[in-house]
Amino acid sequence: MVFQSKHVKGIGRGKNLGFPTINLSIPEDLMLEDGIYAAWIDIGGRAYKGALHFGPVPTFGEKESQLEVHLIDVTDDNFPNTDGVDIEVDIVEHIRDIQRFDETVDLIEQIARDVEKVNKILK
Repeated sequence: MVFQSKHVKGIGRGKNLGFPTINLSIPEDLMLEDGIYAAWIDIGGRAYKGALHFGPVPTFGEKESQLEVHLIDVTDDNFPNTDGVDIEVDIVEHIRDIQRFDETVDLIEQIARDVEKVNKILK
């Protein structure tokens, strides 16, 4: 599944967890089940590996769906400019369902495992 989106402002939680994300607008016609996905993210003609979250964020009590992606192997030094740029998302594989974690450290450990899995899938 491939779709287009735009960067929208987030609250910076991913960065605080050690996994900065790009928050994306949710296309009206998006037919994607809630979950965590391996995805290729095209920004300005450059492809990035991404660990994508779509759905609520139960660990932090958020019931409204969020669409956000962590770009793997991207740091502050090489983070792409996303202002006003079309972002193409190519979903490759569903990794897992969304879970609620009682402790933030458990969430961080799970995200690290997700990123590892995405790296293996998107060789």
